[in-house]
Amino acid sequence: MLRHALRRILWTLPTFFVVSLLSFLVLSFMPDPADDPRLGAALTGAELAQLRRERFLDLPRFVNPAPRDVRVRALEAVQALAAGAEGAAGAGAEGAAGELRRLGGAALPHVLPALDGLAPEPRARVALALAPIAARMRLPKAEEAADPAHAVAFWTRFWDDRGVEFRAVLVRSAVQRLVRYGSASRAADLRELDTFALQQVLRALRPPRDAATFEQARALVDLAADVTERDDRIAPGDDLDAARACVARWKSFWSVYRGDFVTFSGSSRIAAMGLETRYGKWALDAVAHRFGVSARGEPVLDELALRAPVTLSLVFGAIALAYAAAIPLGALSAASRGRKTDLVIACSALLLVAIPTAVVAVAAAPLGGVGLALPILVLALALIAAPIRQQRSALATALSQDFIRAARARGAGRFRAIAVHGLRNALLPVVTLATLDPPMALGGAFVVERVFGLHGLGESTLLAVQARDTAWLMALSIFAAGIAALGVIAADFAYVLIDPRLADAVLSRKGRA
Repeated sequence: MLRHALRRILWTLPTFFVVSLLSFLVLSFMPDPADDPRLGAALTGAELAQLRRERFLDLPRFVNPAPRDVRVRALEAVQALAAGAEGAAGAGAEGAAGELRRLGGAALPHVLPALDGLAPEPRARVALALAPIAARMRLPKAEEAADPAHAVAFWTRFWDDRGVEFRAVLVRSAVQRLVRYGSASRAADLRELDTFALQQVLRALRPPRDAATFEQARALVDLAADVTERDDRIAPGDDLDAARACVARWKSFWSVYRGDFVTFSGSSRIAAMGLETRYGKWALDAVAHRFGVSARGEPVLDELALRAPVTLSLVFGAIALAYAAAIPLGALSAASRGRKTDLVIACSALLLVAIPTAVVAVAAAPLGGVGLALPILVLALALIAAPIRQQRSALATALSQDFIRAARARGAGRFRAIAVHGLRNALLPVVTLATLDPPMALGGAFVVERVFGLHGLGESTLLAVQARDTAWLMALSIFAAGIAALGVIAADFAYVLIDPRLADAVLSRKGRA
């Protein structure tokens, strides 16, 4: 049985993938704060573009047939500069020269070989635009890069002498040596490669665990901050928690801007067609960074683990209480069909369905109480009607079967015929219904949490909806799908426990699955 349960769990993985695709598709049409006209009026064009970039709104949803990498961005900036249009929109919000400065050393393998194909005047403009990069790299005689008479010769000489160093394998070895041995000279060597080294630097960057890894993280962060001119460092007085937070910010930065500093070619270009999309960015964040960071700045998985116990206790406690009461009430209703008892139970169930959960919760809130007992009772009242009706219908059908009449003919009393023979068969549809209740009960649980002031998933979900927090809502969707999958597996176990004769049928069905 355990082996078949594990097989079922493996088969749920494609289900999670489909659920994530559909959920992301729906959420992608949700209005985003970056599209709010009021926000657009409060921010500059550059700030709004950066906000959209950080939320991946500049990317297609699922497939990117032409992912933009550093080569595309750099050559666009070169063309804009060659045409004398430094402010061209295609070269970035800061203009073509600013775009080249931002791309830095990662753009040099594409820009410098292209200089030979330009006329003298455009070539000089492009070479002069690279002067801030030379200064940042702290190259010898960097002042020549800012001299119109010497800029082109400076970069031609640099590429002839140092072009061979712009190879990923050499950078990887240099970063590994920096991590292992440290030293300012090794950091200086990498600094002369500027943003070309950024991919290997951030790949080697890990959250620090002790004093040794703290210094390693600080050296890598300092190097990344120098080459990107992004002022986010591990300060001398920071502790491990502050250092980990800094590393997490750099990882988030790389998740957004990785395509600006790497070249997509061959298999990496094919991968980028899926990964350089909104869904691809979310999926990478979910796998590599614990479902990413919520709009409130907290790791989604940590917040989910903190708040889920409250909601799960409420949901499963209410389901257990509702079904514990519904099964005998449904059996009593079926056994007394056409009588006043049946009518009273049916009217009570109809009343519970008609009254919204929020009304019951608000009415019960003044009663106070400590813990989850009262909230569980309120939610159970909202869930009890369906299993009562299901139990009544299933048992009424079972009581009309031949095996019940045969049991009565053999001398079994009415109670024994119902409890021993009828109820076991009538429980199976109720178990099936119970597997569908946990995801459906989450909505009611959120209402109850809100009314009683419980700090469960409902509070965070409400804030996530207001902030259009896709990371949290996607995690909640996967969480609900996981609960549903576990419910299906639990139902199979319940079928076998209720009626062992079904074991062969259940296991053979799993085998076919």
